[in-house]
This record gives sequence, structure tokens and C-alpha cells, in this order.
Amino acid sequence: MPLPEPFEVTALAATLAQARGRPLELVPLPGRSRGPCGILASTDRADYIGYPSDTSVLHQQHILLHEVGHLLCGHTGATALGSAASEALMPHLSGELIRRVLGRSAYSDRQEQEAELIATLVLQRARHRARAPRPDAGEADDRVARLGSVFGPAPRHPRAADRG
Repeated sequence: MPLPEPFEVTALAATLAQARGRPLELVPLPGRSRGPCGILASTDRADYIGYPSDTSVLHQQHILLHEVGHLLCGHTGATALGSAASEALMPHLSGELIRRVLGRSAYSDRQEQEAELIATLVLQRARHRARAPRPDAGEADDRVARLGSVFGPAPRHPRAADRG
């Protein structure tokens, strides 16, 4: 899945929602509790990612991308959420509508490691692309021309029929 330029987690989430053919809502959660940092909940209608609103933007991005990693990998699981987290994330949803809820506070199992790796790699790639200088088309053509003047024209390789 291509990363949006400039990189925005919300744009990536929109692309993922479109690719999956179902809504994906990012839900800021007030006040972090002792529970998981991020929460992924899926219903028959949509996917919801809850993230703490009282942390840095970089940490929020990482949490959101971790949950996106779970979606990309097709991870499933069932973890009991505290009532405060459930009410904050899904106040308008009845319990029977919730098909899957993933909430984490430790990184010990394989699914957690995979989601964490995806989050780290996406952020690393986004930062790398943001720092890389991007020449415009004219600059790129000039660079190719300068390389050609240094190294000369590309050698011609005779075709098999010409080798006779």
C-alpha cells in the first residue's frame, strides 16, 4: 500500500478503508488508563481505532500505525476492555455488535511483534521520504545529461543477428 505524501496517518487510514471496502474511524480517547495504549474494535459496519489523546503526536502516530498493522495482517483476538475504555471508544455500540476487540498492553506474542514492526517500518519510511531531496523533472534531466557527458554514450550491444 503506498504511503501518502506528505505522510499523514489519517490519509493512510482513509486509503486502507477504501482498499478494505469498509469505514475505518480513528477515535481519540480521553485520558490514558492503565489499560492498552491503543484499541482496535471491529463491527459488522466498520473498524474503530482508539488512541490516547494525551500523548505526543509521534506516539499517537505509532499507536495508530500499530493498530493499522493488526488490520493489514488480519490479526484477530479477544481481549476484555475496561468499562471506561469501552464507553469512550464505543459509546453508541451495543455489546453484541462488537465482533472483535484487540487491546494491548504488552508486546509478547507474535501478533504484537508483527504490528509493532509494521508501525516502526512505516514511520521510518515516512521520515526517510520526508528528508530525501526531491529534484524536479528538469533537475533530474540535467543530472542525467551531466552523467552522460562524464561517462559518454551508453555502449551499443550488437544483436545476435549482427554477430554472424
